[in-house]
Amino acid sequence: MKRKVSIWKLLLATLSLLIVYTSFPNKAEAEPPYDTFSVDNFGRTIFTQPAYEPEGVVARDIYVENEQGESIYSPLSQPQDLFIATNDDIYIADTGNNRIVHLDSEGNLIKTLTVDESPLDQPSGVYVTNNGDIYIADTGNRRVIQVDSQGNLIQQFLRPESSYINDSFVYEPINMVVDRRGFVYVVSRGTYQGIIQFEPNGDFYGFYGTNITEVGMMDRIRQIFYTEEQLARQVRLLPSAIRNIDIDSDGYVYTVSRSDLEQVKKLNIRGENQWEEFNFNDEIDLRFAREDSSSNEESESQNKSQLTDVTVDENGVVTVVDKSSAVVAQYNQAGDLLFFWTGPQTSTPQIGLNQSPAAIDTNSEDKIYILDDALNFIQVLQPTEFGASVKQAFILTEQGDYLESEQYWNDIVRQNALFTPAYAGLARAAFYREDYEEARELYKLAGDEQGYSDAFWQIRLQWFQNNFSHVANLFVVLGVVTIAGSSLRNRRKEKKITFKWGKRVAEKLNSFQLIQQLKQAFYILRHPIDGFIDLRFANKGSYLSAFIILALVMAMVVIRVYFTSFTFQPVPISSINVPSIFTVSAVVWVSWVICHYLIGAIKHGEARFKDVFIGSAYALFPVFLLGLPLAFLSNIMTLNEISIYGFFNSLMIIWSAALFFWKVQALQNYSVGETIISILLTVFSM
Repeated sequence: MKRKVSIWKLLLATLSLLIVYTSFPNKAEAEPPYDTFSVDNFGRTIFTQPAYEPEGVVARDIYVENEQGESIYSPLSQPQDLFIATNDDIYIADTGNNRIVHLDSEGNLIKTLTVDESPLDQPSGVYVTNNGDIYIADTGNRRVIQVDSQGNLIQQFLRPESSYINDSFVYEPINMVVDRRGFVYVVSRGTYQGIIQFEPNGDFYGFYGTNITEVGMMDRIRQIFYTEEQLARQVRLLPSAIRNIDIDSDGYVYTVSRSDLEQVKKLNIRGENQWEEFNFNDEIDLRFAREDSSSNEESESQNKSQLTDVTVDENGVVTVVDKSSAVVAQYNQAGDLLFFWTGPQTSTPQIGLNQSPAAIDTNSEDKIYILDDALNFIQVLQPTEFGASVKQAFILTEQGDYLESEQYWNDIVRQNALFTPAYAGLARAAFYREDYEEARELYKLAGDEQGYSDAFWQIRLQWFQNNFSHVANLFVVLGVVTIAGSSLRNRRKEKKITFKWGKRVAEKLNSFQLIQQLKQAFYILRHPIDGFIDLRFANKGSYLSAFIILALVMAMVVIRVYFTSFTFQPVPISSINVPSIFTVSAVVWVSWVICHYLIGAIKHGEARFKDVFIGSAYALFPVFLLGLPLAFLSNIMTLNEISIYGFFNSLMIIWSAALFFWKVQALQNYSVGETIISILLTVFSM
């Protein structure tokens, strides 16, 4: 019996060990435990194949020798930064243990650095130059130190001294990078002035890359109405502090901040932001992250990004990590989003899932290393075949090797037909081959209106070159016909020639009251005040004519949606919901008519409900008159003529708005001031 019990205990223990080992292996073989997304050029979030898959973890089992020469377990404690050198060695700022951990590319411990001659205190950042010198942001000691590969102190970068820096300035370095000149760029905790620059000899050079001050609506109102004394008592508006930093091989400096306006910046040597249009929150829908959140309060907090680190690989591909949502996002050299991925937050550690990512870096094999200060180790992600193809295709496209990139883009489209950047890459290749028709269609699939316009410009130019003689002959014929027609009209006037059948037809049509009522719409365009007055007192408008005009306007709106060129309406046809357009338009229209009639009754207006209904319909006539020609005209225009298109589009809107104003003034018998008040009250009521 005892033997049987011992066997069961042995089996149970073995099973437990297997469960523990397989739940957290050093190498991952299963499908990634997170979802990968991209955003197409129409702003829609789409699923994609994983761009990266978990490879394993490193820095989980660290053993060091104690004074007696014994090997003891010494795990990381609240690590805050990691750096991967050119030889793929890994350096970790092990903040809680006051040391720098140096691992080889496989994650094996090489040594730990504590700088015995001047011990570290809460080091938060580490950077290694090509010659092996190590720069450490020694936060607790409020300094940055430079040591050699063996940990021997070379020099210190202490609190900067300058007449431009007051005594309240707090210097707490949390990270830094070094450029090829030896200049050191230091990020200090809470420093709103920007990055602190030091010369190679340690002298203070200046501040660099300061964030802009974020000013809200209430702050602007205070600036207008408050006195200087009141403003002095307000809390000062300061730029947000920079959180982390990286530098690429070309000398561009990348920063991340917990800001609403400048979350990720790419700075040139003068400190100018090359990614001014970049916005992490606008591109990445954090609702796809942490879907297991249990409360609205948690969801709201998670929708606020807390970018903690940024890394750029040797090809210029930028990867950032967000601590609040554990989202990892990757961008190409131009700042266009490639992928982002995240997974559910779990109570137990799982390979590939981050709990509290503190730092990120990449090695020469394009693997991503993510340091987690809650799990106290590094997650390693390797590119999948799909992710590697996308990256290579982007690199070739950016280098101008469009034809070489074409095979990669075609392969990507076969794997994921929703990945719109692939169509943009194929469009560039087709444009390079001078196949402009194919390029135009591909740019449309990609959602790139600028590329679509450029391709159409080339098509239009080729057509004009091939048909110039025909166009010239057509103008000559039109000129001759115009002159002949003018001469014929003059002869008719001299001889008083009339076509009785034409006159009879015109008289017959004019005898229909509906025709007269519809012609009133044209009269209103020329004489708005008199025309609207005639709608009421001369009975030159009716419900039937108003409904006809409304039907024409709605038909024009639908036709315009479908026939306006993609150049000026860059939305996919499949996303257009015609019933929704009709519903929204009807609700707005009915709301305007009812609210305006009621406001007019309260404000002693003279218009009846019928007058308001009919007059409002006639005021929309410019939308029908100009909208349809403008839609067809857009199909022979490019973005180079956008000012012409914009002029006529604005003219249509302004003309209709002016008719609404005159309609209110004429039918309600209001002054200009009363008309303005009535319109504002109507809009407020709606």
